[in-house]
Amino acid sequence: MTYLAFRNDQGGKVSTRNMINNADLGRQVQIALYGGPLDYSKNGAPAWTGLGWDPIQAGDTYNNPSRVTAFEKQDNLLYVKCVPKQFALNNEDGEATIEHWIRLEGNVVKVHARVVLSRNDKTQYEARQQEMPCVYLNGEYHNMWYYKGNDPFTNASADVIRPVPPKERVPFGDVYPTEPWMASTNVNQYGVGLYVPNNYDWKKGYFGSDLDGDEYSQVASYIAATNFVLLDHNIVHEWDYALIVGHLNEIRSYVYAQPRPVAGPNYRFDTSRKGWYYYNTQDTGWPINGKLRVLLNNTPNNHIKSPFVFWKGREVPKIYIRAAFRNNESQDTKSPFRLSWRRPDDVALLRTDDRRMNFALDNDGQYHTYEIDLSKNENWMSQNIGQIELQPAPDGPRVNGWLEIEWISTSPNGPVTETINSPVTEVIVPPVTPTPVPVKQPDNQAPVVPVAPVVPVTPVAEAPKTNECQPKCVTIVVTRIR
Repeated sequence: MTYLAFRNDQGGKVSTRNMINNADLGRQVQIALYGGPLDYSKNGAPAWTGLGWDPIQAGDTYNNPSRVTAFEKQDNLLYVKCVPKQFALNNEDGEATIEHWIRLEGNVVKVHARVVLSRNDKTQYEARQQEMPCVYLNGEYHNMWYYKGNDPFTNASADVIRPVPPKERVPFGDVYPTEPWMASTNVNQYGVGLYVPNNYDWKKGYFGSDLDGDEYSQVASYIAATNFVLLDHNIVHEWDYALIVGHLNEIRSYVYAQPRPVAGPNYRFDTSRKGWYYYNTQDTGWPINGKLRVLLNNTPNNHIKSPFVFWKGREVPKIYIRAAFRNNESQDTKSPFRLSWRRPDDVALLRTDDRRMNFALDNDGQYHTYEIDLSKNENWMSQNIGQIELQPAPDGPRVNGWLEIEWISTSPNGPVTETINSPVTEVIVPPVTPTPVPVKQPDNQAPVVPVAPVVPVTPVAEAPKTNECQPKCVTIVVTRIR
């Protein structure tokens, strides 16, 4: 997306110029994909050799635009499909397609996105943070807003990050909002908000030493939804996002009006991983058919991670897991596992004594529903939860086997589907993909297509690991209920 502007100046409080920054093909509002291997871009542009496998929606650093393969305009609907370019390399296609269905509803741009990979390299690389999407706005919109407090959806005061050149810069890096939005605004709080349902993993940055500039200036603010996604060689990944144009209060009001799930883990792994991913292990790959089958062979380091979330521990006193487990190297009937959690303001999963507990699974290869009772654990009940993780207990026996998970829920009957504050809202449903329409690209002109980011994404560093359960480590009560 290359153009977004206010139709009037709101009484002199905002410019009517294009807000989206177009300094190069790594700016705009766009999707960027990140996968392995990490040395994929080693022979690319020197500034970007560390990006790894990184096709982006707009084009590459050599100014080659992505190739548009289909375009259609209907009443209040734009559809575009492109083959992205490897950002660091010269005119190399990304073995993927990116599709956008774009609608305008009042002051809201609603987007349904679909990514389809078709890589020859069938290795299952570890998940990396994506940009789904990123938003680069001109320097005028240098106030970056979000909410990181402990009382989301209460209209508590929002947090703001702003540069004060030349002394105070805004470094590129992670932020962990407890409401699923960020916004970039001018000094009068007018600008663009990005809302991605249920996403709590974001990045921010500011590039340049000025606080103004047009769309071709290098000066730009940056916000992005940067959730971890495991990109299989053949994955089909779909999601929705919205761009809200207006005052900060309008942006936040729109987010508050959207349906959101009840607190706690409610994941049924029917056709996707639901945002879960792994560290030092793999599953059996895409497509997902009713379960995750995770291979386990490195006891201290096999980690199964949820997406970033926000729950109050006291609202989730029990977690239920429908799972089957087998350790081929042990005849024990029970096998110790560990549940760890991250607090929203932790920079990583610390796995300290006050953020982890042990429980047991049956070592019989059969499905059971386990109840994990956290109601008496103050370290959980008194805290907010930003992520959970499962792994074989590092202080337990060596594991060489597998874990299958059908669902994880707050109910013994499986995931609940209720939502909080859900008005009648039209859901974006993609139409049938139109027949590809050749799009002529004028000489020296990039195609009109949503665009993707160039900023390198660094995975969150793993915290130091401790193999021993320390004196304060408490065992969870786990009951197999069927």
